Amino acid sequence: MSDGVARSWAATLQGFWSWQMEAACRSVDTTLFYSPEGERGPRKTRRELAAKQVCADCPVLEVCSTYAIAMREPYGTWGGLSEGERRELWTRLDPAQAKLEHRRAFGRWERHAHAKGA
Repeated sequence: MSDGVARSWAATLQGFWSWQMEAACRSVDTTLFYSPEGERGPRKTRRELAAKQVCADCPVLEVCSTYAIAMREPYGTWGGLSEGERRELWTRLDPAQAKLEHRRAFGRWERHAHAKGA
């Protein structure tokens, strides 16, 4: 594998989730990112837009979105993508390629985090 993918993959479960410690959503009520039962229409649209605003400036946006796509996360807004947007992407993406893209995104984030001393 090129571009450091194999070397950069987390060796532990804690390392695999380490990117979440930098997520902008850590300081926001999680209900913003997940639909209550039966939510639809303008209320759902407003909630999703508010969640995406939090994601917009998040330092781990790419890792989060590629994770949600690769792991087929069925619920919530992840990396600025709603449930419906991810479902649409899944119809066009090869699952193996999606997982590789997540590994690459994680590797880029990890190299950046180590470079700045995190």
